[in-house]
Amino acid sequence: MSAATELQADLQHSLVNFRSKGPELLVDLADHAARAVLDIARLDQETADRIGYDIARRMMSHWAGQIVYFPKGAAFVVSERYRVIFSEFTGSNHAALARKYNLSIPQIYKIVKAVLEEERARRQGDFFPDQ
Repeated sequence: MSAATELQADLQHSLVNFRSKGPELLVDLADHAARAVLDIARLDQETADRIGYDIARRMMSHWAGQIVYFPKGAAFVVSERYRVIFSEFTGSNHAALARKYNLSIPQIYKIVKAVLEEERARRQGDFFPDQ
């Protein structure tokens, strides 16, 4: 058996062992990472699984012994939703957007204002940066 074939067999054994005996959270992380690689990079399943496994092993090493909390990221999700709504805003379609997104018209005004302020701040930068 060649060295490359032997290495491949060892890796396959490690993957199978990890899936059956690894910590549930890390196995789930590996699966999600592999799916992301498949969706984004369009790599083959075997390569995606290896990348997912490697990410999980690295996180296991990095986070070893820690209690890990994953925030819901509500502000990020809201921000994405606000940007989608703002991208559809034409200046006169407040009511249509309110119906489409099951929001009130005042909420649409608030969203438009918030995104405009964020954009303005991003473009202008800090007038008095920390010294």
